[in-house]
Amino acid sequence: MKLIKAIFIGTILLGLMVVSGFFIWLAPIGAGYSAKIMCSAIFVNGLPSSRAQAEDVLADNNPLLSLITTNVDLRNQTVSAHAFGFRKRWAVYRPHLGCVLANDADQITRLRNSTPLISPITARPLLTGPLPIDVERRALTGLLFDAMDEPDPKPTRRTRALVILHQGKVIAERYDDGISANTPLPGWSMTKSVFNALLGRMQFEGMIGDMADPVLINEWHAEAGDPRATITYNNLLHMSSGLEFDESYANPLSDVVQMLFIEPAAAGFAVSQPLANPPGEVFSYNSGTTNILSAAIRNLSGSRETYQKRPAELLFRPLGIDNAVIETDQDGYFIASSFMHATARDWAKIGQLFLQDGVWDGERLLPKGWVDYSTTPAPAAPNGNYGAHWWLDLPGSSDDRPSAPQVPDDAFFALGHDGQSISVIPSKELVVVRLGLTRNRDAFDLRQFIANLSQLFPTVDPNAIKLPDSEGEAQGEGQEQTEKPAK
Repeated sequence: MKLIKAIFIGTILLGLMVVSGFFIWLAPIGAGYSAKIMCSAIFVNGLPSSRAQAEDVLADNNPLLSLITTNVDLRNQTVSAHAFGFRKRWAVYRPHLGCVLANDADQITRLRNSTPLISPITARPLLTGPLPIDVERRALTGLLFDAMDEPDPKPTRRTRALVILHQGKVIAERYDDGISANTPLPGWSMTKSVFNALLGRMQFEGMIGDMADPVLINEWHAEAGDPRATITYNNLLHMSSGLEFDESYANPLSDVVQMLFIEPAAAGFAVSQPLANPPGEVFSYNSGTTNILSAAIRNLSGSRETYQKRPAELLFRPLGIDNAVIETDQDGYFIASSFMHATARDWAKIGQLFLQDGVWDGERLLPKGWVDYSTTPAPAAPNGNYGAHWWLDLPGSSDDRPSAPQVPDDAFFALGHDGQSISVIPSKELVVVRLGLTRNRDAFDLRQFIANLSQLFPTVDPNAIKLPDSEGEAQGEGQEQTEKPAK
């Protein structure tokens, strides 16, 4: 009888611990995640609130999220979320900056009053082109159909957009129901590769020095002898800063989850991490790294307004990307690791810029050698699979399994959570964008898709690639490229 009583009391205590743990640690994360993701899906991506909740928040996600109640205020463009009335969080939409988490009504007002004024960007749509005559149309159509298909009764693949550029022109694209060529979609960690381009633009314009220089972070230089003051831009871009950081999305208490959905200052949280290894010696992919780069760009930009205009003025305007959004934390710092939204065609422009060696419409935007630098294996990267904020191989490589599908050796990739990808294949003159909501990694095999797609297109000499001119036509031999000299 005593044993049964002890078991009963123990069960009650365990239950109380679980409930307490949920309200203390998990409920704020769940509320913050639900409010932020729904806000972006509704007010940035333009999805109905029912779809935003059913797919973007709940589909194939932690079942505890079903305990979070969300309320959408379409008039005020806010989303609130709570667990049984407790641990309430808000997310508010702002033009040009998307959605940001807030803790109360006063903070919502302050955040709205800090929205920057950005002059309209003239869109430069990508042109469409014919399928090359030596590419089998039926085979390409089959690949596209398979990528958009759901092989099982329960949707798990959820491909939302596919765009294929060949020689800088759209030759094929597919969209899920309710998604179009004008729908901005989240890129998650593909945002990291965009900030690589932003750093390249700043260096080209003389706003930043050599990538071997120490990063300008005030906290690291405030006290003499802080070993973090030796961390360079190279170390950060190569994911070898040496800083402690837990990148596990499966653990709700990990650094990355806390940084994105709890901490008011994502960059500040990342900057505060201690060293675990000497800078440059150990590869450790993590999102805190890119938010430190965001803080460095802020420190180099003077005012917050100037900083928040950097992506639009330096990158989006010359590329004719008119509706991309990079969201910030509560302190106004871009969450450069994760929170950019753009149409599939505009994501493709980022890839095309790198395929064209940083030249766009006959004008050099990135320094000579920047793309080579970005696609050269980082010194500490295992198997040479990572460059400078660009992946050089896909998961499931031949190093892991000998029978892995073969992707062209010169291909490189921007990859993001939930199956986002930009694949750049210079030897095939291809840029392939795939966006979706794929939380089960087995639901879509990107390596197989890119390998099969690449085989359909002829191989060309990368040195002979023709760059589109300002009218979208390929430049012929003998026509000169005008290049702005690097500063």
